[in-house]
Amino acid sequence: MNKLFVGTGVALVTPFLSDKKIDYNSLKRIIKFVDLPQINYLTILGTTGESATLSWSEKIEILKFMIKNSSGKPILLGLGGNDTARLLKEINLINKYDINGILSVTPYYNRPSQAGLISHYRQIADASDHPIILYNVPSRTGVNLESKSTLILSEHSNIMGIKEASGNIKQCERILNSRPKDFLLISGNDADTLATLKIGGNGSISVLANYKPKAFGNMVQSYLDDNCDEALKIEKELNSYFELMNLEGNPTSIKTALKTIGLCRKTVRSPLTEGSIDLENKFIKKGLA
Repeated sequence: MNKLFVGTGVALVTPFLSDKKIDYNSLKRIIKFVDLPQINYLTILGTTGESATLSWSEKIEILKFMIKNSSGKPILLGLGGNDTARLLKEINLINKYDINGILSVTPYYNRPSQAGLISHYRQIADASDHPIILYNVPSRTGVNLESKSTLILSEHSNIMGIKEASGNIKQCERILNSRPKDFLLISGNDADTLATLKIGGNGSISVLANYKPKAFGNMVQSYLDDNCDEALKIEKELNSYFELMNLEGNPTSIKTALKTIGLCRKTVRSPLTEGSIDLENKFIKKGLA
């Protein structure tokens, strides 16, 4: 099993200045803030990183910055799309960079069949010099990568796991019951993390870990170390934060939280809008409790 991606990965935000340009000073602060033993790797340019509104040149610029400033943490790069041919060209451009894996979301909007999804992922896995982690998040993409399809893809030598954000624990169980021994199943929903670990999952790619890296990482590691009582105790403490994160969506809520502790602005790019003052006050009040 590829242990680089076992445990807690932080789904890093992409901080922006007030003019919407990338704020590298804030990004460096966040990297330092999450540089803890409890954090196992960094995930960049995903949903939380607002990849949809970043240009290709900005993505490459961020990637180079992260390779230089990741403090030795493994890097999982978000790289997906709904045009397989274009994605293959992008993967070819990424092959030369020193990263540890690619997190690739299912093609969105055009809603391919299961056969189409399998073909898409096989093509990118064949083309990539880096191992692929599948990313299933039907609430955002409009398509669910079914367990049968995931298990077919798990046999590919360059597909090492799946980030499951379907919220369907039964689907996760079906994958875990039949997966190859080295195939990872990673929770893609913070609130589902312990439920996923309980059935044999391998960790979480967490949004909240931008803001609560030590607590979230301790929760995951405690469970992996068979200290279930401690993990459940931490989960109980984090539940109210999970609820706050859902109030105005991702990454609006997490950036609002990070603003309250001085790590970055809450600036996002359109069509997203900044978190409300009400949400900001809730995080401030929670932080003072």
